[in-house]
Amino acid sequence: MQHILLLVLTLFLIGCGKEETITLTSAKGGKNYGGVFRINMIRGNPNGLDPVIINSKLADDIALQVYDRLISFDSSLGVIPEAASSWEISEDGKEYVFHIRSDMRFHDNACFPNGKGRKMTAKDVEYSLVRACDPKSRTVHYWAFKDKVVGANAFYDARLADKSVTTIDGIQATDDTTLKIQLTRAYSPFLLLLANSLGCIVPKEAVEKYGRDFFQNPVGTGPFMFVEWRPDISMTFRKNPNYWQKDESGNQLPYLDSLVFTFIKDDKLQLKEFSDGNLDECFTLPTEFFEDIVDTKNKKAKAPYDQFQLQSTPALLTWFIDYLCIKAPFDNPDVRRAFSYAIDRKNIVKYVLKDAPYGPALHGITPPVFKNYDIKQIPGFDLDIQKARELLAKAGYPNGKSFPKVTFHIYPEPRLVQVAEAVRSMIKSNLGIELQIQTIQFSEFLQLAEEGKLAMWGTRWYGDYPDPENYINLLDGALVPKSLNEPSYPNSTRYTNTEATSLFAQAMAENDEAKRMELYRQAESMAIADAPATMLFYENHYRLLQPWVRGYPLDGLARVVLKKAWFVARK
Repeated sequence: MQHILLLVLTLFLIGCGKEETITLTSAKGGKNYGGVFRINMIRGNPNGLDPVIINSKLADDIALQVYDRLISFDSSLGVIPEAASSWEISEDGKEYVFHIRSDMRFHDNACFPNGKGRKMTAKDVEYSLVRACDPKSRTVHYWAFKDKVVGANAFYDARLADKSVTTIDGIQATDDTTLKIQLTRAYSPFLLLLANSLGCIVPKEAVEKYGRDFFQNPVGTGPFMFVEWRPDISMTFRKNPNYWQKDESGNQLPYLDSLVFTFIKDDKLQLKEFSDGNLDECFTLPTEFFEDIVDTKNKKAKAPYDQFQLQSTPALLTWFIDYLCIKAPFDNPDVRRAFSYAIDRKNIVKYVLKDAPYGPALHGITPPVFKNYDIKQIPGFDLDIQKARELLAKAGYPNGKSFPKVTFHIYPEPRLVQVAEAVRSMIKSNLGIELQIQTIQFSEFLQLAEEGKLAMWGTRWYGDYPDPENYINLLDGALVPKSLNEPSYPNSTRYTNTEATSLFAQAMAENDEAKRMELYRQAESMAIADAPATMLFYENHYRLLQPWVRGYPLDGLARVVLKKAWFVARK
């Protein structure tokens, strides 16, 4: 009989103000079951939890709780099995055979007979991946299959033409536990793509029952089940009692009873809620208080924050300004280069952001986190006011004269707001151009950027997987749709460079890692020289955890992996 540890705590629950009694039950290996993990997402609401429309880290982190994927990453970002217990890749790199687990069940949900979730099979994986290529599903993930998977292009075009095709030749479940994917050409990072939200497995029954509302009624096989979404307030999940995975001691995961995600957009209020014990983690520390919280030299928390656990690691994250490269004024690369030379990144990092980032982005879009990819070999931009003014004059706008009105769009992320003000000041002082800053909500921001309706916007890119290709593909002209009416993701700038695109393609087909990295370097260098985006800074992650939290490491992607998180008794 398990030992029962009763722990009575009074907690203020954000948004409801009631008391809660927590019961922790001891598990094997000295761990505990029970508790509610409370986490805030500073960027606000996700655009939804339908995997095919997920286009942000925010939504992807929440989706990790609901869905399993073909593969996943460990805390060191190494590839590990998830829905696929194992796989083989052909010698020519064109065929992938995945062996699908037979012990996974979908969540109990009204979409199933009697509300009981059924067993997941390879056919569900096929359905989910095909759906990620279907424009009728509003997918943003077709880019990952386009020109790579046999039959994907033909399927996409047929669905655009309203044809009732349902299968893709290169994605086939041959039986309940085997899935084969056939590529048109070798594509070295393909396996890593499947750890992205496009690899999430959904049941057809849920998609058909909820229709366009599936985005707010997610059903998966993951460790937690969706309960409620209160827009702009919170999202709640409860433990999946039928989850398949166990820990090294044989304990069934997850340990936590439930999760509550809140959407406080003020990082100072988030810190206060954390300090008051109302949140279990605090990710994104207020810039104004950063020097009071963190000793960056020793990577330790300062008093009184030393009562908490401080985690720190270089991030797979770069911040930058994007330009719409197909319309004036930013269709002229000299204008984009002028803006890039006019911005003092070192000043932004040191004085605006208090040295919290890893460092100024003086090279390419790929952050300095890959041992086999030296970003110092990528020529970038540093402050050079004279050159910036010469380029602007060359483009026909001496001292900013006759430059059209431009709105610099951002979303309400505290760091981005602070940086945008600094950028506006630098562009005004160094180029004589007055920018108008407009803040819009994150989900609308992403949609407008992908639809080509923004001229200049501040954003960031979290890697979906640990490979330089995931950053460079933001500059890959092969991912720009033929029609201006189609959304362009992930290359929202719609930048194209034929020679760079050719180098990208060669790199992704190269199995020799050293050769692939050299081709990446050449392609990235060529694209960055055209300045389709202005790099700002490379990020470093800092996260505070309450002293009672265990089993929740911080990786370079800052993934919210809560199925192995657990609590100790609070003192």
